[in-house]
Amino acid sequence: MFPRGIHNLQNRLIISKAQEMGITCEPLVEACEDFLKLSLGDKQIIINKTRSHRLPLIAGLLAKNKQACNMLLREQGMPVPSFIVIPAIGNEATAFLRQHGSIVVKPLDASSSLGVTLDVRTEDELETAIRLAGVHGSSIMLQQYVTGIDYRVLIINDEVAAVNEYRPVYIQGDGNSSVRALIEKMNQDRLVMTSIGEYEAFPRVDAEAEHLLEVLSGQGTTLDQVPATGQEIELYDLRNSAAGKISEFYRDCTEFIHPDNVRMMIQAAKTLQIDVAGVDVRCTDIRKPISGEQGGILEVNALPDLTHHVFPHGGTTRDVVRVYLEYLCQEQGAIRI
Repeated sequence: MFPRGIHNLQNRLIISKAQEMGITCEPLVEACEDFLKLSLGDKQIIINKTRSHRLPLIAGLLAKNKQACNMLLREQGMPVPSFIVIPAIGNEATAFLRQHGSIVVKPLDASSSLGVTLDVRTEDELETAIRLAGVHGSSIMLQQYVTGIDYRVLIINDEVAAVNEYRPVYIQGDGNSSVRALIEKMNQDRLVMTSIGEYEAFPRVDAEAEHLLEVLSGQGTTLDQVPATGQEIELYDLRNSAAGKISEFYRDCTEFIHPDNVRMMIQAAKTLQIDVAGVDVRCTDIRKPISGEQGGILEVNALPDLTHHVFPHGGTTRDVVRVYLEYLCQEQGAIRI
């Protein structure tokens, strides 16, 4: 069904949906996943996953530079947690930590969650986190840590296409199974066979990891105890944690986002000139207007992942790939469907 060498799930989703819509979609270079060519009649479009042919180069660069991104969003009056940029550990860093009590340390221009440490509260933790961030970037951003719930808002062509709530994976007791057995079942269930191949909802959780055992101990439980029916057991503690090592559940909550937040997320993408954007937000409740007192925009991504919206851990599956392809095909000189 898929061309040779195409293993990336986003590319497979795009190819599969394009075929369903009557659009020819194939790698621009054989067995290379970097670029897909969409063709219908004599019209062609080249894309890179969710980077469209309409994404300005400057937009991708702005999104990658967290300082520039935050400055532009603040100029538009949007809630962005307080931040500073530093070259290394020093008095400015420790003063910022003392001012806010809890901060996030991250490389200024690294992608994904590489080198990011959450909820740093002590000077020793700060020094370690800055050293880690320095491995992945030349400059380091310190940002006020915002408590609340994490959301990813997918924007396509100035519209909210989907919203996911995400949280570190956890288990729920059934009254019969031990914590160890529940973790093992969760690890098995995370792998789902779909029409585009095997989908891994999240990385495997190591039940024997020292950090996990500490988190369980903090909740007064062990791997061998049997939680009551409905009892939730956390497997991660965000306190001084490396963000890239946390497995997460993604649950669709598109219907719950407040209209004011819809307008804000769209404006955030517009401000950075990103046509297909993933806006990361942390707030107490996406159903209420976001303000600086109860949340803020953490990041705007120019290469958002569609797979968690198509295969959410809970809630409604969203046909965001169709929305994306319809957007690519709708304007002058492009494919019309």
